[in-house]
Amino acid sequence: METDIRKGRIADLYYLSNSVQFVQHDMSVHQEDPRLPLTPYYLHFPKANDPGSDLLPELFKLIGEEFFAICETQNPPIRPDKITGVPEGARGIADEHARKYGDYPNNLLTFTKLGKNGRTIFIGPEGEFNQGDNLLIDDDHTSGGRNKRLMRAPAVSAGLVVTHMITVVDRQQGAVENMRRDGVNLLSIFTADQLL
Repeated sequence: METDIRKGRIADLYYLSNSVQFVQHDMSVHQEDPRLPLTPYYLHFPKANDPGSDLLPELFKLIGEEFFAICETQNPPIRPDKITGVPEGARGIADEHARKYGDYPNNLLTFTKLGKNGRTIFIGPEGEFNQGDNLLIDDDHTSGGRNKRLMRAPAVSAGLVVTHMITVVDRQQGAVENMRRDGVNLLSIFTADQLL
C-alpha cells in the first residue's frame, strides 16, 4: 500500500474509531505547567469493548507499516536494534512496527509507566539487549515530549542509544524542538493540523 493511501486510511480510522474527540483536555505537560491552555481536542484510542475498538487492529497494523516506511526512507535508513512503545497507548503500535524486522519478537523491549507522588516515572527496560543497541521509541500522540524524555532517561542509563523517536501525531506543542535539544530526532506521520 502506498504511503498516501495508507495515511489516508489511518486518518479515516482515527475518526471512525472515536480516537479524535473535540473537547478541551489537559496533557501530561500540564503536570509541569498547569497554567498552559487546555488543548481543544483529545486524541486517545478507545479501550477494549468501547465503540470503535474493533478498528484498532487494522489501525495499529497500518501505523506499524507507516512507521517502517518512515524509517526506510530516512537518509540513512533507521534500522533499530530494539523497538519499544510508550506504555500503554503505543505498545500495540510498537508490536506491529517490530514485526517488520526479521528478529521479531526479540527486538521488542518494554517499559512500565508509574505515577508516584504526583510524578510520572518509567521503569525498565525489560527484555534482552546489548549495551550500545539502538532503541527506537514509538508513540501514539506527542505534545511537548515530556513522557518520551522521562522514558529515554532509564533507556540511556541502561546503555541503550536513543537518537530517533516516531509518533503518529505531533500535536505541535514543542516536542520536536524539545527532543532536538536532547539530541533526538522526532518523526511523525501527521501533525495535529494535518490530522484535524
